Amino acid sequence: MFDYSDPSGSDLLSRFRAISNWRSLVEGNYRNAAKEANSAFTWIDVILDVPEDKRQLATIPWKAFPIRIAATAEQIDANRSLQEEYVEWAVFRDANGAVDRITFTTEFREYFGVLAGVSPTGIATAVATLNPGAQPTAREIYGVNSIAGTTARQREFMFFQHLRDNPWNNGERGILALMTGVNSIPALFGLASFCGIEKPGLPAEEVCANVGGACVPGRQSDPQICTACQQQVRAGNSFSLVDPIGIFIDRLSGNWTVGGQQVDINNQAAASPRWTVSRNGRRGTLQVKGAGELLLDGDPVESGSQVADKLFVAATVMIAADADLPEWARTGKESLERPDQRIA
Repeated sequence: MFDYSDPSGSDLLSRFRAISNWRSLVEGNYRNAAKEANSAFTWIDVILDVPEDKRQLATIPWKAFPIRIAATAEQIDANRSLQEEYVEWAVFRDANGAVDRITFTTEFREYFGVLAGVSPTGIATAVATLNPGAQPTAREIYGVNSIAGTTARQREFMFFQHLRDNPWNNGERGILALMTGVNSIPALFGLASFCGIEKPGLPAEEVCANVGGACVPGRQSDPQICTACQQQVRAGNSFSLVDPIGIFIDRLSGNWTVGGQQVDINNQAAASPRWTVSRNGRRGTLQVKGAGELLLDGDPVESGSQVADKLFVAATVMIAADADLPEWARTGKESLERPDQRIA
């Protein structure tokens, strides 16, 4: 099995002996996508075996704001189900109702689910890492007072079932991971694999609406990813999602000022940055309150949706000519088994 890495850039999965479980989960998704008939999607390690000068990376960016949703900024902020672009956020306000900070996450819930299943101490440590001083209880994490006698699979299931009521995830105390149904690992792999099946009778940008529901037209993310995947198969290439798997925070656009002075909001090396990106690009926090009033395009920051409209996130795929892959990994050869057939 390929040594898929911890997408957070931390040692949590390894430290709490959950890395093998994570790798099995990710391997299963790569395998399912790579075995999709006539899809140009293949395993990442196969492309990595192609000489470096014969492969390339392509980064696909999109805006975090959910343009399909007919709702106010306040409604979108309050309902994570409306935040459907593989990025979700929580707004934390002071006692007077003013925005104190906004935290965005692109981390998949499956990551935390694996940790919660394998190690109750590990998931508690993860919460405390993101929220210094936190001492999460079993009730908060799993929805029950005691997890004594439960199996790893049961704990993972309870974690997912309780995720919307988990105060460390639903914005009451913090935010952990993506929890909207379409913002998931299987959804991302399914999107990439089905959009990697050539649709010769359609313009590439129209393929999204014709892949059996794997791609949602009108979203900022899906059509961009789908078009890019379709263009690769038409060019005779194969592709794969890079490891570590996931969506990363790219940049904030817009004109930002602090105390009337223009600032480079994306400068992480600033003395006291108001925007910080962490966890391998999977988490971004905008500190709205602070020394000097923070303005976006001349306006006070009053909602997460306002910032999401300026936030770009991205996914990266690795590409190689289909002819440069071993025969069993090429498009249309999905019925062949790889010589080192692996068990996920």
